[in-house]
Amino acid sequence: MSFLFILMSDYWTIIANPVSGRGRARRTGERVADLLHERGVYVDLMMSGAPGDCERLAREALARGVRQVAVCGGDGTVHEVVNSLANSDAVLGVVPCGRGNDLARALGLSSDVENVVNTLVDGVDRAIDLGKVGDRFFATVASLGFDTAVAERARSRPSRLGGAASYCLAVLQTLFGYRSPFVRLRGDFGVFEGRILLAATANAPFYGSGVKIVPDAIVDDGVLDVCIVADVSRWTVLRMFLRAYSGAHVGHSAVRVVQTRTLQIESDDSLWIFADGEPMCEVPAKIEVVPSALKVKV
Repeated sequence: MSFLFILMSDYWTIIANPVSGRGRARRTGERVADLLHERGVYVDLMMSGAPGDCERLAREALARGVRQVAVCGGDGTVHEVVNSLANSDAVLGVVPCGRGNDLARALGLSSDVENVVNTLVDGVDRAIDLGKVGDRFFATVASLGFDTAVAERARSRPSRLGGAASYCLAVLQTLFGYRSPFVRLRGDFGVFEGRILLAATANAPFYGSGVKIVPDAIVDDGVLDVCIVADVSRWTVLRMFLRAYSGAHVGHSAVRVVQTRTLQIESDDSLWIFADGEPMCEVPAKIEVVPSALKVKV
């Protein structure tokens, strides 16, 4: 084992989104850096300044030889860094500080600063799968239909409410006036055609600040779980949404969950795919799983 490897194993670059969590990510990043210093770990704390900065900062860190990058923020911030670290030998550390924190939730990671530091210092590396749409990766869920409309509203019109409350408000604001699209889905399960409320393609169980959209999704099983919800009434959507936090919605007759390694999506409607709460591309599109594409400290 080289001296450089040993040195870099005691070195963390921390990238924080200073606006995430209403400034909590900045404060948490500074606190984590201080505690790591106390543990004898060298830390380089960096603040993003604009959308896309976290991805750029992570790439620059890799180019300098850094092999441990921690991100302070929510799932959108994590999404940027994941797209720099995917298919590399670098390790991601997650410091949950945003509205959603759904990847951290799926991995059982704590938001307590002391526990975060313990994980970064003494945790183990876990290889997880990533989803991929075009040339972009995602860690949690790719959404299509109603949930994309909700994610778009939540992203473009931020609420002063945090976490689940903000997502619930976006659901209510989107529900009235929403029209279910007709889609064609092709995967290992065969072909589905019809009008849908949504199709959520999951690498992890959660999205939308704790909505358990695909309860049995596992981040390292080599497949994606797709939750297809047929066109239903608005009142059924509301009842189903309340049950989705526990995952109980999958028992509804309008819900079908299938597994696939790839998913081809087509529609005559103009539809966008969001993933990790971020815009990815318009359909037609192909979603695929990339097994063991990312190492995460847990």
